[in-house]
Amino acid sequence: MRKALCSVTLGKIQRMKRILLSILVLVVVGLLVLGIRHGWKRQARRQREAAYQTDLRSYSQVLKPGMTRKEVEDDLRGKNVKFQQMCCVDATELSKRHSWDDLTKIGEEDAPWFCGENNVYLAFQFTDQGQHERWGSANDLDTLKAISIYHWLERCL
Repeated sequence: MRKALCSVTLGKIQRMKRILLSILVLVVVGLLVLGIRHGWKRQARRQREAAYQTDLRSYSQVLKPGMTRKEVEDDLRGKNVKFQQMCCVDATELSKRHSWDDLTKIGEEDAPWFCGENNVYLAFQFTDQGQHERWGSANDLDTLKAISIYHWLERCL
């Protein structure tokens, strides 16, 4: 009777060990898969960032600070580059500015759950020149101050 009881108990213990070992293997494999996925995502993000920097250098070689808005926008239109205007890429200048900056989309990143898009733009920042008809207008005489990479979360809650 004792032998039978011991063999049943040993059988249960061995089954439990196999189950725990299987769970441990699954957890380790899952963590490895997550680690590899994270590495791939990080590498892809670095490659995208390098592409953004290449775009920035490319535009910065042609469009120099001091150029007028008209010259910059004519160059963009000549290359069929779509752009939009937005106030104040540098929010600290909001109270000092009347003109908008130009943005051209160069990429997309993963958006957080609370936003629909995480777009990457080249921002052409301008300094006000001459008279502006109203706040948020674009004067052809505004001068290019800087070109930078601008990440913009859009369609957020």
